[in-house]
Amino acid sequence: MNIAVDKFGWSSRDPVELQERLTAADLSVELDRAPESSHFHIEVTLSTIRDMVAWKTFSETGYEINYLFQPSDRIELHFVESGVFHIETEEEEVKAAAGTTFMLQSSSRTRLKASRGARKIAVAIPRILCLPLIDVGNDDPESFFKRLDAAADISAKGVRTIHRMTALLLEPGDHPFAASPLGASLFQEALIAAFMQLWPRATQKTVIRTARPRSLKRALDWIQNHLGDEFTVLDIARNAGQSVRSLQLSFQQNVGMKPLNYVQRLRLQQIHHELLHGDLDENISDIAARWGFSHMGYFAARYRALYGVPPSSTRIGRRHLSPENI
Repeated sequence: MNIAVDKFGWSSRDPVELQERLTAADLSVELDRAPESSHFHIEVTLSTIRDMVAWKTFSETGYEINYLFQPSDRIELHFVESGVFHIETEEEEVKAAAGTTFMLQSSSRTRLKASRGARKIAVAIPRILCLPLIDVGNDDPESFFKRLDAAADISAKGVRTIHRMTALLLEPGDHPFAASPLGASLFQEALIAAFMQLWPRATQKTVIRTARPRSLKRALDWIQNHLGDEFTVLDIARNAGQSVRSLQLSFQQNVGMKPLNYVQRLRLQQIHHELLHGDLDENISDIAARWGFSHMGYFAARYRALYGVPPSSTRIGRRHLSPENI
């Protein structure tokens, strides 16, 4: 979906039609088989903000699906409101009843079976959007995500907040941010921040921490200290004491992206912060140049790809929210 926000829904009594709609909506699941009953029913509502997708489903007959997504792509949070869901992976089998929530981030084949009358809402969060909130200099993303509980009560502190925020995107009517791309972008950030800070951590599990290479920490520290400077991936590698190839492999394994993509994301975040909190009278081009973007067209395209709005809209939205305009 190529726009900042979208919302649509449908009701189907044909498993073939359901699979076609799932494919058209770019949902990485497949219907495993039609229920044994001669009847089939499901209602689906989808709501998106850029690459983040929320949806709700209700089925009178139940259904069974297989997940096709890779765990490095996204994390899914499912809030069960009625019925029972059975989740099977190669590592474990989970039963989630009404009032509970479960997380999907398994690296193995995952099958989900919904009972008759099953209803839930869910949200899929791209992992790449979570990385900026992890102190990658002191923590491994994989270790961080492994510490998150796979199941919790919807009423639990923190989980309830995330549930309500997700439900807001799925209320009847138009998309709640259809007229406010900037609001959509800020809401997406808030929901992801709530998940990263409030989701329950495993307290009784022993988590094996992956040792972070010292060379990678040197690279991350050097990038942070030179973020406003002009440099290449070779400069990063030299200062980290390793080859370019080793640096690239280390970033891909531990951070989930290439070194320069990581640098660009940090710079865009700095610009976004300044547009929201810095000097309102400073030119956007000057802010972008300070953080390494000399070509405004390229900068604007990358900013919009990350935040769903052009940088000028962030500035305009902030002006409208300033005290003298309220």
